[in-house]
Amino acid sequence: MVKIGTHVSSAKSLDLVFDRGKEVGADTIQFFVSSPRSWAWKERTEEEKALFLQKREKTGIQPVVVHASYLFNLASADENLRKKSINGVINELKLCEELKIDYYVIHAGKAKGQPEEQAIQNIIDSLKVVFSEVELKNTTFLFETLAGQKGEIGKTTDEIVALMEPFLDIKTGVCLDTCHLYSAGYKINEEEKFFEYKEELKEKIGLEKVKVIHCNDSKTPFNSRRDRHEHIGEGSIGLKGFELFLNDEYFKNLPFILETPKEGDWDLINMERLKNLIKAPVAQ
Repeated sequence: MVKIGTHVSSAKSLDLVFDRGKEVGADTIQFFVSSPRSWAWKERTEEEKALFLQKREKTGIQPVVVHASYLFNLASADENLRKKSINGVINELKLCEELKIDYYVIHAGKAKGQPEEQAIQNIIDSLKVVFSEVELKNTTFLFETLAGQKGEIGKTTDEIVALMEPFLDIKTGVCLDTCHLYSAGYKINEEEKFFEYKEELKEKIGLEKVKVIHCNDSKTPFNSRRDRHEHIGEGSIGLKGFELFLNDEYFKNLPFILETPKEGDWDLINMERLKNLIKAPVAQ
């Protein structure tokens, strides 16, 4: 059964993510545990954490995914920014462990004027600190595939491999983002190229390491290196790319999470469009 969901707001109280997921009929959800645009860290009460776990059990929504703050840059050459980013990731991961979050997805970092090799090393060094502070038992740490804008690290399979290799004994994996893949030069909306990319993942990373798929069409053309999400079927990827993922022997078993623009009832429309592309029953 294919599980389809969306990114939801965690405003006011974390447990409300399940109510918001239910409102749109999501099988799986993603949310932020802190503001993606503020460095301030909000401690959560034991009551809020308990309510979160209760609602998770009651609703049956799973898996549950947290997206890291957009402010973090583990690759930064600025030591203060990198230290703030490390501490931010540690805080978020510790909370994820408490809440028994399944997956934590991160944009690993941007080179911003540095050689990419140095940026990759900075990310690795940063994560060594993170994983020395947080033991991952409940949560799997996922590197997201990125579009490659502004020196982003993670735009190619080889870059993802470089980030993952030092941590193969830790619960780590990959989150594929359809918009980012297409914008980074992977033509996932053509059958031959789609299977070429799948084979590349299989050979270099292992399909079993791919855990989550972000379902986003692209406002910009193929290989644009720009991260601009569009509603399903309304962008340059088109429906074919999503059909290939949703009906693939391996990928169909993963959670598909929308990060499309929050406008009107578009979450409902986008989820319905994805469901209509499936050639087998969806989760009930």
